Amino acid sequence: MFRSVAMTLGDAFNRRKKLAADLQNWINRLGLAGAVRRSYRTAVLEGDGAYQPEPGTEKVSARQYTVQECRDRIAAILEEDQELALRISRTNQQARAEIEDLSGRLRVLSIPELLVLKGDTIPKLEQAARAVPLRADDVGVYDSGADWARYRLVKKVERKRESFSDKGLKVEETELLGHDVVEITDYGVARREQWDAIDQIGEFAQRVKQAINQANKAELVELD
Repeated sequence: MFRSVAMTLGDAFNRRKKLAADLQNWINRLGLAGAVRRSYRTAVLEGDGAYQPEPGTEKVSARQYTVQECRDRIAAILEEDQELALRISRTNQQARAEIEDLSGRLRVLSIPELLVLKGDTIPKLEQAARAVPLRADDVGVYDSGADWARYRLVKKVERKRESFSDKGLKVEETELLGHDVVEITDYGVARREQWDAIDQIGEFAQRVKQAINQANKAELVELD
């Protein structure tokens, strides 16, 4: 019924979006198809003038579709949508795109594999890259190695003392009690290194997006 129209994967995704909107419209119409409503105000409920509308109070709603019309359209939409979903699923397994991964290796991946990279792997890679500790800047490094640097944080420990002069004036003095010292061995990476890693992941994400777009140009397979 729907196989006569040649489609790419991208066309099929767009068609399913349209079908979803159409389905909701017809479900809403189905809800309005169950009754015709007439409302009015009347003065009496018995006798010759019972249930006679007062002028200007009568309102009548008209249904545009029958219940069966709505059911038929909904059934047709669901049938087409189900067929498209199955064709997309089968095409996804067959469509391939070539991509260069983070190590520079060329790989040929299916759409499900590309979608896993886009929606799951790449966000986690970026999260991990941003979590890498950064080496402190503007500190007095007194020792270092290939992947570490050692520096000290020094804080004065002072105490204020108050006294009064011979003239009765309040005098405040600061007494140095010592220094609190924290020695830190910093294994963090340089900020430039982190930025480069994040940029590399961003470029990889762009390549994955382009590969998905390329794979979505594959023609939709027919059902057996």
